[in-house]
Amino acid sequence: MQFHVLGPLEVRTPHGTLLEPRATKPAALLAVLLLHANAWVSIDQLIEGIWHEQVVPASAVRNLRSYVCRLRRELGDRLEGRPGGYRIRVLPGELDTDRLETLASSARTAMTDGAHAIAAERLFAALALWRGRPFDGFAFAATTASTLDETRCELTCLLAEAYLALGRVAEATALLRDLTEHNPLSEGAWARLVRALHQAGKPAEALATYDQAKAVLLRELDVEPGPELVAAHRKVLGNRTLGLVPGSVTGIDALLASATSEILVMSAGANSWPLEAIRRIGRGNLRNGVRYRVLCPDAVRLSGPLNSLSLAGADVRTDAEVPMEALVIDGTAVVLPADGSAGATIFRSPGVVTATAGLFERVWQAAVPLIPADLSRADDEVLTHRERDLLALLCSGSTDESAAVKLGISVRTVRRMVADIMNRLGARSRFQAGVKAVDRGWLLEKAS
Repeated sequence: MQFHVLGPLEVRTPHGTLLEPRATKPAALLAVLLLHANAWVSIDQLIEGIWHEQVVPASAVRNLRSYVCRLRRELGDRLEGRPGGYRIRVLPGELDTDRLETLASSARTAMTDGAHAIAAERLFAALALWRGRPFDGFAFAATTASTLDETRCELTCLLAEAYLALGRVAEATALLRDLTEHNPLSEGAWARLVRALHQAGKPAEALATYDQAKAVLLRELDVEPGPELVAAHRKVLGNRTLGLVPGSVTGIDALLASATSEILVMSAGANSWPLEAIRRIGRGNLRNGVRYRVLCPDAVRLSGPLNSLSLAGADVRTDAEVPMEALVIDGTAVVLPADGSAGATIFRSPGVVTATAGLFERVWQAAVPLIPADLSRADDEVLTHRERDLLALLCSGSTDESAAVKLGISVRTVRRMVADIMNRLGARSRFQAGVKAVDRGWLLEKAS
């Protein structure tokens, strides 16, 4: 017989017939017994599992015996009983968790011995045993299910390690991307993904991945990256570093001052070091003849520093999330944050520069332009012609989608413009924004 608990509960007879307990209570009984395979389980334990977090009926013992009779019709003498309890007899290799343990142990040994091809084969076979959440639907097995999920994560990381050792970088990267998406708190998975991207010749993506992992760990666990993830980050930086600026900003300022065509800025906030660096260039304005393109998160869209940069001549856009902090100067150099709180690292490697600039361009295409507001002017004069057109359309009954078509802009831009207007008006809803706009005469002026 084959017993499967790495997913929905099922049993296969020696003839290959699939048995799936339909009734909830007999299925719960079988799950409790398989959770303690080959061990005697007391009647009290069985009742606790079958009626987990439910009111136990007075007829529980009698009902339990009827469930045992149902299972015996399918399992035969595998289901044994004695006064006070029952057990299910499982032979070696019949339970999928046993096969998992055997394959995992063999794979770990192969990895230690450097037999990466054998390890990959056995790890792949082990992971193929999963059909879903272990003990799916049985809350009493939550602890065991979580432990098995951790094992699955560990084995996936090991398989990625084996793929990397075999030069199968694309497969390792795909595996780790999926793992970090479903297990975002697995620091080991993040570390391996940083290494895989670095090995694939994508250092900028590796550094962006490190920044993403660090942000997740700080947000969810309030902890800094551990030694494994930090080591992966340092490896990316260490192999490509051409100039380190510890604490001092002189090197960055000199590099920015040497720009002749374009500076690209990716910033995680209104007061982050990339923005501070370009704001030091000139107190009154940015350098003439140099184009500045700035990407920031939507969360700081209406901040003073962004508005000031936009008024000074920078082309500013925001997106839901900016993947990393970086400066790209004239397409020949990249400045990235160094590991730690102070300093930055300057890269001149074409691979790093191209990858970082390419990442910037991908985000830039979907980002929403910031329309600068001259804060010294009266509020009535802050609204642009396009914003007045948008307000008029929305107040006349147009949807966001139809207004976007009429104005020749995206729906996301429409919604961002509305959010900007609401912020300037101090409105908590679109309706309130409309009322305040009418009170200020904006819509009347448009109608005239």
